[in-house]
Amino acid sequence: MDLDEIKVVYTCGPCEVIVDEIMDHPRIEGYGHIYIDNNHYFYPVLDDGKTIIRRSQLDNHMEGVVEDELETNENRYMP
Repeated sequence: MDLDEIKVVYTCGPCEVIVDEIMDHPRIEGYGHIYIDNNHYFYPVLDDGKTIIRRSQLDNHMEGVVEDELETNENRYMP
């Protein structure tokens, strides 16, 4: 890769895997929409259109996958 060339990659919010192509990642299989934030993290969106699946630190200091409501409509969706 040329030093002048910048390659955009994405990170899966629930599993932290870095991918070149979001649609090839198995975590999004079965979801109708994907939410992409400004940091190029992507998250599956539930059928309600406002809830995402993401990784979070839980009260017991362990990490887990949780459902969380989107706070803004400023970012991008992919069908």
